[in-house]
Amino acid sequence: MPTPVSTTPIRFVYFDLGNILCAFDRDRAAANLAKLLGVDFALTDSVLHGAGLQERFEHGHLSGDRYVDLVCEGVGLSSWADRHDDGRAAAVAAVHDAISDMFTPVAGMDVIAATVRRCVGRIGVLSNTCEAHWDWIVRQRYPVLSVDFDEIVLSCRVGSMKPDDAIYRIAEQQAGCDPASILFIDDRVENVRAARRHGWRAEACLGGDEAKDVFTRYGLMG
Repeated sequence: MPTPVSTTPIRFVYFDLGNILCAFDRDRAAANLAKLLGVDFALTDSVLHGAGLQERFEHGHLSGDRYVDLVCEGVGLSSWADRHDDGRAAAVAAVHDAISDMFTPVAGMDVIAATVRRCVGRIGVLSNTCEAHWDWIVRQRYPVLSVDFDEIVLSCRVGSMKPDDAIYRIAEQQAGCDPASILFIDDRVENVRAARRHGWRAEACLGGDEAKDVFTRYGLMG
């Protein structure tokens, strides 16, 4: 994907979360849930990733409680949360943590994000994710999230997911600058193309060395 030509200075940088700031392993989430619920991996994998349930959660269409009920129903354990020995709240939290304990920080992204912020002034996170995942990542106190991100735009909070137009309009409003002065990095080409349709600069890459190369080309690693 060739980089669109523009002479407008970068005033704001958005980072995707998955595979940019943190790597993730969906099989690990399904395995965690299978162990917690005492069911087969294939069943939890199908429920989490085969029927659009996770996407509905990340879209903000389901509450955390309702999501857990649907997961349990999907694996044949209706009312599991209500029967939990430690109470429903503990059961819901256990499911949320099981599906979220799949992230690891991408090495070096804390330094890269901090350097970009010093060069540009303002940075943010723009991610398709659910509250359970975001809450788990924040609780891990990863160095990359100790960087001062000025704006956090999560699909579950704004009711729109990349590459839909609405989430970019919201992110642009929160950035508070001209679209051509926003730079966005994401691991998915369709999300990058959508950002470019809104007039942003955007690049497809992974976190780590690929992200560093992007920012170096834009003169933001000095």
